[in-house]
Amino acid sequence: MNTPSPIEVLLVEDSPTDALIIGEALIDISEFSHTLTHAESLAEALARAEGARFDVVLLDLGLPDGNGIDTFRRFRQVAPDTPVLVLTGLADISVGVVAIQEGAQDYVLKREIEAPLISRAIRYAIERNRALTALAASEERFQLAVTGASAGLWDWDPRTDELYLSPHFREIVGHHEDELPSQMRAHLEIIHGDDVERVMRALRAHTQDRHPYDIEYRVRTRAGEYRWIQSRAQALWDASGTAYRMVGWILDVTERRRADEALRQSTEELQRLSANIQHIREEEKTRIARELHDDLGQLLTALKIDMIHFEQAIEGTIDESAAGALRNVYGLIDQLVGSVRRIAADLRPVMLDDLGPIPAIDWFIHEFSARHGIAVNAHLDINEVAFNRDSGTEVFRMVQEGLTNIARHSGASEAEIEIARDEPFCLVKIRDNGRGALPDARRNRKSFGLLGMRERAARLGGELSVATAPGEGFALTVRLPLAVVEAPDTDVSAPGIVKH
Repeated sequence: MNTPSPIEVLLVEDSPTDALIIGEALIDISEFSHTLTHAESLAEALARAEGARFDVVLLDLGLPDGNGIDTFRRFRQVAPDTPVLVLTGLADISVGVVAIQEGAQDYVLKREIEAPLISRAIRYAIERNRALTALAASEERFQLAVTGASAGLWDWDPRTDELYLSPHFREIVGHHEDELPSQMRAHLEIIHGDDVERVMRALRAHTQDRHPYDIEYRVRTRAGEYRWIQSRAQALWDASGTAYRMVGWILDVTERRRADEALRQSTEELQRLSANIQHIREEEKTRIARELHDDLGQLLTALKIDMIHFEQAIEGTIDESAAGALRNVYGLIDQLVGSVRRIAADLRPVMLDDLGPIPAIDWFIHEFSARHGIAVNAHLDINEVAFNRDSGTEVFRMVQEGLTNIARHSGASEAEIEIARDEPFCLVKIRDNGRGALPDARRNRKSFGLLGMRERAARLGGELSVATAPGEGFALTVRLPLAVVEAPDTDVSAPGIVKH
């Protein structure tokens, strides 16, 4: 069984008689044990308080080196967290009251000191000081949360309609304190007209039926624009079931809502794209599937991870990590939308039956330069090679994939495309002025994303070669037999050719 530690008492009293009376009264206390330290002057008391911890101080205000309330104030500066009982005479009662107002726990008349009274006063002083310390710590934590939170905090009294709004709450909704009074009705007035009734229903459902309160709605800022916010809260109910307090937070989710809408539109565009892909031949579907996997797979995975991080941050402390996770989510969504739109745009020339390979390549080069800021110098023998439908599509895709690889991997600022007739071959050359790579990379069939281009060259009975070195750029040449490239669509028979 644990024995309570003795209460450490510091008695500051210059009168030997009064000190003796108080000491004897302490000895007669049976509710707790104590250790008594006696100081006869304020200077000695201050020195004792700086060197040791005391549970309670009995402080006489009339000391040789201290007088009246100034004695308490000087001691309080040295030991602000130590509970103090002020010892007074009849003439000093008013001073004792002032000391209580400035932080003393209580005052005790010297002429009335006896064991029961001093015991009760000491225990009360210690407990009251402990409660006040806990309350101060709680308020400090709340203020830190209010000041540092990424969310705006609010605290509503449904009985009086009084509403506390944190500074960040007002910042989110874009109104100063004098423009948005601390009342719930004032907040309701800036909610979008189409959302007010929905918010009121959610409040009633929570305060009356205790349904969860988690809602998104629009608020009008000072500038007149509307922002989407998410609001969550929890009420407290009294014994009769009446809500007497409701505390919650809001978070600006405007960018998330916009990202959701952009993602929805991109999903619809992807669905339309999928419908158009159905009539494209199988190898074209394979290429598109590879691009979708490369561009979207990693983005979707990263997006899922960042959304999980953001939700975990919201469920815990809302801080800069949540904001960082949210910024990552928005960035990934932007990339995702861009990838879907790029692939959809790149497919347009293939879907136009009357667009030949050279015009399609011209179109793609223009789009590529505008999108990536890479200057492309093109030398295209428009009338020298009579591409059939299959070979024209394959050559267009080779150019498309080659330029895309340059944008992704090379760090180049310029590129060059050449398509020329060189009997008995059609040559397709793609070069850049980028960072290049080690020669060993040429032996890796999958390096630089060239797998698709090699497959296309092989289907036309041709071959692909690569020349590169660090700092010297990257160059590839595709050599295709003219007999296959110019063969009629109904008479393609070269080895390795897939007939359509």
